[in-house]
Amino acid sequence: MSKIASWWNDTSRYLREVWIEVRPNNGRVSWPTYENVKLSTKVVIVSSIGLGMFIGLLDVIFGKILTMIIGGGSV
Repeated sequence: MSKIASWWNDTSRYLREVWIEVRPNNGRVSWPTYENVKLSTKVVIVSSIGLGMFIGLLDVIFGKILTMIIGGGSV
């Protein structure tokens, strides 16, 4: 059997197995509700903004400390 035929057989078998597990009505995957997706999205957005602000604050603080240590001379 050639490499292409073997690859095709493996890929098609994998895709059939995936479809069996994720099909909307009879699959084994439990999909989240629309409300859960909305809430999770809000949590991710707020967390990302908070973490970004925290890292930005640390950047400013460490930048000031480094400037005090090595001096504020021009390049």
